[in-house]
Amino acid sequence: MGFEVVARNPELILIPLVLDLFLWLGPRLSIAPIVKAVKVLMRQWVSTDLSTPEVSEAAAMIDQVLSEIARTFDLFSALRPGPLVGVPVLMPYRITVARPFGTRPELPVHSVFGMMGLTLLLMAVGLALTALYLRGVGRRVIDETEMPLPGPQPPPAVWIQFLKFGALLLGLVVIFSTTFSFFLTLVGMVSMAVAGILMTLAFSSVLFIGVHLVFAIPGIVQLRRGPLRAIQESLILTRSDFMNVLLLLGLVLLISQGLNVVWSLPDPGSWSTLVGLAGHAFVSTGLTAALFVFYQERLNFLRILKQAAQAQARTQQDAQPSSTTGS
Repeated sequence: MGFEVVARNPELILIPLVLDLFLWLGPRLSIAPIVKAVKVLMRQWVSTDLSTPEVSEAAAMIDQVLSEIARTFDLFSALRPGPLVGVPVLMPYRITVARPFGTRPELPVHSVFGMMGLTLLLMAVGLALTALYLRGVGRRVIDETEMPLPGPQPPPAVWIQFLKFGALLLGLVVIFSTTFSFFLTLVGMVSMAVAGILMTLAFSSVLFIGVHLVFAIPGIVQLRRGPLRAIQESLILTRSDFMNVLLLLGLVLLISQGLNVVWSLPDPGSWSTLVGLAGHAFVSTGLTAALFVFYQERLNFLRILKQAAQAQARTQQDAQPSSTTGS
């Protein structure tokens, strides 16, 4: 159903396609000056007498990673804030600076505070693009399915809700990661094996929570919910049909990640990459629409269950006086 919605409304792929084109053909916001300063500080630390061969070897590996980051990282990738909120784009996952008419030009960022400010600004702009994108998808899904839902609010209102949702998630991540890192450090001083087990459990818990939050975005868009209520309803919906939700997400992940390999086959220095970007925009938008359709169907299913439970309760209440009178 999701791909049928996109096939009948091809304009839905414009935002992810145009954003991918910008991240492929446009300038690159480089943090090479900041990385260079970090490398200088690291080399000064390694050159001290306190350094050991193991530390030097680790520093050499870090230096190599930093060099690759300085060469290819694009701060414009912050226009896709995260997996739950963000226009689906392909180019941030392709570590390349090539394009058909030469290497992408660099716009260097020299300050750490400038980098942080630009990151927040780009994330806010990315959420605005997401609001436009998901509002269009949500509106078309409602039109195609003819579901009696409130439907998306105007883009500014959706954007504000996404900003609140993103701030809430970011705050929770910062609190959890800070607390857990401190606790893990203490445990690691006693036993590295236990620390490794705790890291595995923490990673599994994050995945488990992420699955339960996946329908918060459709709740914000389709039902005009606030972030907290959308999260609460997403938890209820996921827990009521966990296996089907897990199966759907697994299928979405399999299709998207499998086809991403295909879309990434063309050389970024060739115009054939345009075919991959268009294919990715179509498939990703179709999968997004499918999630919205599934969400609406689950809402209808839960509504039927609730009505059946209420009818059963009324029947039991009506039967109780009759039983009392007969006795």
